[in-house]
Amino acid sequence: MTWRDKLVVVALVILLMAASAAAVLTESGPGLPSAPAYGGTYVEGVAGVPQYLNPLIAATNVDDDVASLVFSGLTRYDKNGTIVTDLASGFRTEAEGKIWNFELRSDARWHDGIEVTSADVLYTIKLLQDAAHIGPFADAFRGVRVEAIGRKSVRFTLPDAYGPFLNSTTAPLLPAHLLSAVPYAELARQQFNARPVGTGPFRVSEVDGRQITLVRSDDFYRVRPERSRAYLDKIVFRFFRDPSEALLALSRGEIDGVGGLTSAEADRARGLKNIRFYSLPTGDFTALFLNVSPEKPTFRDRAVRQAVATAIDRVRVLQVATEGRGRLADGIVPPTSWAYVKDIKRYAYDIADAKRILDEADWKDHDGDGVRDKGGVALSFSLSTSDEPGHFQAGVQVAEDLRAIGMKVELRSMPFAELVDRIARQRSFDAMLVSVARSGDPDPYEFFHSSQSRDPGHNFSGYSTLPLDRSLESARRISDQAKRLELYVTVFQQIAIEAPVVFLYFSDYLYAIRRDVQGVVASSIDDRTQRLWNAEDWYVKTVRR
Repeated sequence: MTWRDKLVVVALVILLMAASAAAVLTESGPGLPSAPAYGGTYVEGVAGVPQYLNPLIAATNVDDDVASLVFSGLTRYDKNGTIVTDLASGFRTEAEGKIWNFELRSDARWHDGIEVTSADVLYTIKLLQDAAHIGPFADAFRGVRVEAIGRKSVRFTLPDAYGPFLNSTTAPLLPAHLLSAVPYAELARQQFNARPVGTGPFRVSEVDGRQITLVRSDDFYRVRPERSRAYLDKIVFRFFRDPSEALLALSRGEIDGVGGLTSAEADRARGLKNIRFYSLPTGDFTALFLNVSPEKPTFRDRAVRQAVATAIDRVRVLQVATEGRGRLADGIVPPTSWAYVKDIKRYAYDIADAKRILDEADWKDHDGDGVRDKGGVALSFSLSTSDEPGHFQAGVQVAEDLRAIGMKVELRSMPFAELVDRIARQRSFDAMLVSVARSGDPDPYEFFHSSQSRDPGHNFSGYSTLPLDRSLESARRISDQAKRLELYVTVFQQIAIEAPVVFLYFSDYLYAIRRDVQGVVASSIDDRTQRLWNAEDWYVKTVRR
């Protein structure tokens, strides 16, 4: 071989090596564009086991998780917390919010291929109106008449205009062609609870003592026209005793995600490799309810309530309760809500100002016992809360803050169930620190209307006035959000000034997922199932564009 031949061979080798390197870079180089591909499985660890895979009688968190992927309603919440169409293609209202008309999508089908029709809506509403139904939509359709205007059209006629009604239409529908002969009382006995047929992006494939497997529906209306189905082949919910045990499985690579973590568990999750951590804002709030009923004189004076609101270091409370995973609250709705009112009275942490408020109202230590008093009434009271670590630590901090301005506070902690049944429901407290889970429409009626001052209402403080009642009632009769907001300005300003409730913080939902699970869009969530709000867009496989 001549030297020229050798030079040609070397050149060819170099070219082949360069081509191979370019191919490798093209296949796997960083930053190169890729697109979601079909296939793969997402496995999430969940606490508990399923009982009824029917959204109207769901009894466990696992039931709710499955229902959120298997079923759908006329409407749904998007990532911004706005109600948008789902099984409905559109809707309109008449008669100042007393009549609502919905058109159903032409391409929506049940998992067995049967078309979704108005009969499904009528059957589902009939079940929700049954006197025995006690689910989240139990009161939503009371007194509402629903009728089929056509095969794909339904009309709701309300006994009176009801602003939050649209939230009611997020209720998941059941298939009339399979269950129309089944009354509500017989739902729990149906095989449907183990093998449900829905309209969501996934359907139930297999259930055993270890896990429940969902497979994608091959004809899902919501992803059209870009595609016809979800990217993932399967979503598996694997059962664990609690999130902590599931987190251990995540660390071993046995599952891909786990939610509902505590702050301590979240810290552990952050330390795991290849894990993406989400802290999802919610509307769940923690607050200090001050009992202003006549038999509880301590907090009848507005100056005392305002001093309490001024003396609490909410930043510190948030830190000790959640390690900062949440947001400070200054009202019943978070800043992300359309019902949030910016221009209301705020209470900045200021011990000196809190003392001044009390001094000017003649709440002083008149008898020299170290506790402020006025007219024979001492600022001495009990603070009830649950013995859950975060709530207990929040209670300790609040008690310390109030003692610093001359109040005597006895902290009482107990199991959460006892706090609800014996303290909250009976209104047998002076002050109560509790977390409240909220979802759906931001209507504050149940917390501040006089009719809600007794169980099962949530007006725990017992504060109400006739003007406040009228504003809350008027807001319920209006469907236009801008007009409702005008009324809420009055409501929230009055609550802020009177301070029967001292809002402390909004909780976050803590969620850990492996980084190779993509397409997850973080958003504010109304309930835990909404973490899965766009699961049809999640993927674990990609292809080069």
